[in-house]
Amino acid sequence: MKTHSLPTFKPRWTRALAVALLAGMAPLSHSLAQPAAFSVNGEAQPAERSQLLLQAQLVRGAADTPQLQAQVRETLISQALMAQEALKAGLDKQPMVRARVDLARQNALAQAWQQQILQGAQFSDAELQAEYQRQVQALGPQEVRLRNVLVADEKTAQQVQDKLKGGAPFEQVVTEFSRDGGTRQRGGLTDWLSEGVLHPGVGKALQGLKEGQLAAAPVSTPNGWQVVRLEGRRAFTPPSIDSVKPQLRRALEQRLLQARLKGLRDAAKVE
Repeated sequence: MKTHSLPTFKPRWTRALAVALLAGMAPLSHSLAQPAAFSVNGEAQPAERSQLLLQAQLVRGAADTPQLQAQVRETLISQALMAQEALKAGLDKQPMVRARVDLARQNALAQAWQQQILQGAQFSDAELQAEYQRQVQALGPQEVRLRNVLVADEKTAQQVQDKLKGGAPFEQVVTEFSRDGGTRQRGGLTDWLSEGVLHPGVGKALQGLKEGQLAAAPVSTPNGWQVVRLEGRRAFTPPSIDSVKPQLRRALEQRLLQARLKGLRDAAKVE
């Protein structure tokens, strides 16, 4: 059920920003020799280039092994050779190529600024506690479990609704109609979901329902039209603050970056 796929406790963290920051700060293994500088046809390949490519792989979960370092070196060699041929052909003079190079430079500088801001960031226990309470409150006091059929349009959704009202087995209807890969193999059954992560339309449709009842009408969501049935409802027990402190720190870091960026944007002259 794509609309409801958020974890039970997850700060609103921008994935692209997180990956960029981690890629810039992931530690290299101290048990292996650090990547060395080399040259390709006389063109220097500083060690930092190898380190950046290696860090990007570590962020994705790869192990820092001699084999990975060798792959990184081979990748740089291939890239250097192709780039040299591109320069010989004058491809660097093409407007779109220049724009891509400039954009890559701009992105690298933006990431460096983010890292500089966060390197000195310290958050007190009181700040972590406040963020914890804010997120717990946003998740709500209850969680629900649903069966869900996700379709592309309202007409199909109404067809699904009518079939279910007519007594068709939910699992059968899911197999026939649902586009939700996350729940299709489970007969449309979702995980337990905090009310706060539900799409507002779905949350409203569940109001007043008893377990086993179908929502009165299909619900339009960003992922498509959903037909839902309430399977269960229970009190939500949030995780302990100690178990989610890393996520809380990242949420506060994101808020710090957003505040600093807002200051820059407010003072900027954009014409």
